[in-house]
Amino acid sequence: MTIITRRSLLAGAAAGVATLPFAHDAFAQGRLTVTSYGGTWEKAQREIYAPVFKSRNAGWDVDVQLGGPPQWLSQIEANASAPPIHVSLMPVELALAGGAKGLFEKISVDKVPNLADVPKPFVDMCEGWGVCVNYGAAVFGYHKERVKNPPKSYKELVERVAKGELRAALPGIGWAFTPTILLWPLAQAFGGGVDNVTPGFEAVKRMRPNSVFWNSVTEFPQLLQSGEADVGIWYDGRIWDAYDAGAKWLAPLNPEEGAAMIPASVVKVKNAPEIGWKYVDAMLDPEAQLKFAKLINYPITNSKVVFPPELRERFTPWEKTQLPPFGKIAAVIPEWVNRWNRELRG
Repeated sequence: MTIITRRSLLAGAAAGVATLPFAHDAFAQGRLTVTSYGGTWEKAQREIYAPVFKSRNAGWDVDVQLGGPPQWLSQIEANASAPPIHVSLMPVELALAGGAKGLFEKISVDKVPNLADVPKPFVDMCEGWGVCVNYGAAVFGYHKERVKNPPKSYKELVERVAKGELRAALPGIGWAFTPTILLWPLAQAFGGGVDNVTPGFEAVKRMRPNSVFWNSVTEFPQLLQSGEADVGIWYDGRIWDAYDAGAKWLAPLNPEEGAAMIPASVVKVKNAPEIGWKYVDAMLDPEAQLKFAKLINYPITNSKVVFPPELRERFTPWEKTQLPPFGKIAAVIPEWVNRWNRELRG
């Protein structure tokens, strides 16, 4: 199990809406196309990062394209010489996959000055194809009015759900990150890992009779509120978003083994305008990053940012998370998906 330590994370600074139909016209018009997830992520792009970029680059405007990483990667790959997307959010797995295909450019401090204040591991985990701008953890979320003694570890979660003491809401294979946030941590907890995921599959099989699976990130709180589940795996930032929106019965818990750390990276697409690097720099601006953290309940990566106490208390400490081996997981995802379909869907 790889646990991030304070020393390793802080060791050194890093060195080294709609698709536009005609990307070259966009260059001439001074328009940059960036991607975003929906909800508060879209709000952050439009109201925090884009204004910082535009204030520093007169004559340029920003188009925000909503969707998901697999879709964005496909669009970029289909028109790599004149990409319809210029700067994109990507999970680390797809940042590595796109970089290996030559779709993204390597980042460096001379292109992105704020990179100097980002701890080196947040660049290294992307192998230089981008940089992580924020991160969270796939923790346990539970209904604290029904579950007075929540499970404290993955092993305890599996045992209590298998016995029928609790019902679980688990990510299904329709959620792109299930291999990283469910199968890999369970395999780790029961003595396996990327090279031996069988313990993870066996754990899911044991829980399956008393579980429901969510395949859209918005389903989780509904499953707990309705009583279909009592506990499950969800993202800490989204738990606090739901709490602030009125779900005061919802609470997070970081398992003893450490929840899987889930960073969000940003990449600059190859053959996109060079000014795209300035948008990446805007996303690492310390003032903008603090606004993002306050808006979306996720910690950010610029080490100059000081979190207020009310935020610091909510964030899962990165030194108590597990850092998934993203590159290795990305290589086996097709195999794991096929196995899930064979063994768990019946």
